Amino acid sequence: MSKPLNQSFENNNLMILPHWSDLPGFDLHLDQLIELTNGYLRPITGDIVTKTMMHNYFKADVLVAPDKKSYHKIHLAGAIIVGLLKNIFSLEELRVALQYIIDNESPQKSYDHFITLFNREAANDSFKHFRLAEQQQQEMSAAEVIRYDALEAFLFWLSAKKALHRVIDANQQ
Repeated sequence: MSKPLNQSFENNNLMILPHWSDLPGFDLHLDQLIELTNGYLRPITGDIVTKTMMHNYFKADVLVAPDKKSYHKIHLAGAIIVGLLKNIFSLEELRVALQYIIDNESPQKSYDHFITLFNREAANDSFKHFRLAEQQQQEMSAAEVIRYDALEAFLFWLSAKKALHRVIDANQQ
């Protein structure tokens, strides 16, 4: 882990991810890909991706394999998305979800949609207590906030899992 939690998670100004057009337009080596990915993810999650993780993502077909050890925008975009979601979904779920999205939309368009939504929601802090009235939020103890956030996180995770598995089931028929 790199930064203390309070530095990584409390500053919404750090929670901005680059759109496709902002990603480097030149070939990258794996070390450069990892460095760029971690530069975007570390301020948001406090986590990093490693060379071993990246090799596993390529081996499991979660991410498109590189062309002769040359990495492009599609690899960086994929690494950013997988880096954000790796603690939420299994590799197989990520593989199926990303493949489904790419089958229905270009990688650039789907990445930009995700990033636009992420940046907007993170900047507005709208993911915090959207169901509670402001009065209720102010009256909550720190322990209540943690419990509430944990429950909401679980419910969002469960909702996303159910939606993904509906897609998986529909594609298997």
